[in-house]
Amino acid sequence: MKSRVILAAFAILLGFAACKKQDGNIIIDGQSNNNQLEIFRTDTFTLQAKTVREDSLPGNGISYTLLGEMHDPILGKSKASLFAKMTILEPENNFPNSIEPDSAILYIPMVDGLNFYGNPLTKQRLQVFTLNETINNARVYYQHETIAVNQQISSSYFGLMFQQKFDSIGYKKEKLGLKPGLKIKLSAEFARHLMQLPSEAYQSNEGLAKHFQGIAIIPENDELLPRDGGYAVLDLSNAISLAYRAKILLYYNDTNTFVFGFEDKRSTVVNQGKVGPYPQVITEQLNSTNQSFAKTYIQALGGLKTEIQIPYLTNLISTGNVGINKAEIVFYTDGSPNVRQFAPPRLNLYQPLNASSDRNRLIDDATQAPATFGGIYDETRKCYRFTVTRHIQNILNDKYFKSLNTNLGLYLAVPSDNPVIGARTGIDHTKTKLIITYTKPN
Repeated sequence: MKSRVILAAFAILLGFAACKKQDGNIIIDGQSNNNQLEIFRTDTFTLQAKTVREDSLPGNGISYTLLGEMHDPILGKSKASLFAKMTILEPENNFPNSIEPDSAILYIPMVDGLNFYGNPLTKQRLQVFTLNETINNARVYYQHETIAVNQQISSSYFGLMFQQKFDSIGYKKEKLGLKPGLKIKLSAEFARHLMQLPSEAYQSNEGLAKHFQGIAIIPENDELLPRDGGYAVLDLSNAISLAYRAKILLYYNDTNTFVFGFEDKRSTVVNQGKVGPYPQVITEQLNSTNQSFAKTYIQALGGLKTEIQIPYLTNLISTGNVGINKAEIVFYTDGSPNVRQFAPPRLNLYQPLNASSDRNRLIDDATQAPATFGGIYDETRKCYRFTVTRHIQNILNDKYFKSLNTNLGLYLAVPSDNPVIGARTGIDHTKTKLIITYTKPN
């Protein structure tokens, strides 16, 4: 539906000689300030959508870490594992590495606030291994990558992904209070391995890295029923205090404690996401080349994203270029989220790097005007709203002035950070709208 109003006040915008910003409007090159502008509004664009696989996202360098496994009734099974490098908090030059340990406990705090997705009452099975390689904090690890583990040294855990309350825990001759989180008593074999490393492993981080590169925690439960499981959001980089930071406490000689910490560098904690195999409703879309679907899906852990094409967008400039005053696109969820599998608090809108790539980059509206970009979930209207003014204007300018086709589509996806969450949602494209208000000379 188009509505047309003549508004002489917009003539002031014509004084610009190039593409510029003024109160959220984009003004295009080549318009004469002697012409009168007319305002048009349209929301009848053809939109084509389908579910596609997400590009592999960085698994390190993010704020927090996901851990757990879930059986989603729509998307099937998925899991998040973590790999982390260890450090020494209090070096010991004369550590008694020839004796038997009393025990060892692994503790990781969960984050405050948004700290679980799924069913928190599901008991999950976790395996804890030592690493066979050192995590290199100078490189990017992607969520599909696997880091080698030593399966000969392991511990098993079966229980809730986190506990709300803990009794205080022993530290030397004192007690430490613990935030809510995950606490695992490591096996006697694991504790012995930590106790009987070569002497240099207790003296410096360089020595430790030679003999104890870190740990992996990998969910291993193939028996989850639909709607069971979920992802805890854990904080391995918190170094505020000994009580609250993630650590392994190694006990020996009744009252003595040696503490292995986790490096307070986000680059040395790696999240791995595994998704699929997907049911037919998803694989049909993944295998489609040019079909459009009324419902698509978005999933964290490097799983799924939604591709949106706007095939007839450049029809707007069939009789001459236009200036985009405002453009926004609105996506409505399909109603499938529930109290435990809620819609992601925020989504991002990307564009392909180029015509032959499915890799993402943020659109210009996100990078140049983040305060008005949008993407926050509207609980009342059950939708996500994005400002895409610059993105649309760029496409039209490229076509009109350079004969370039940069109308490559959009990707709607769960961000990898801010927040860190293992969420998914469905999008109802019978309601999706691209709304553009634009001006053109008479």
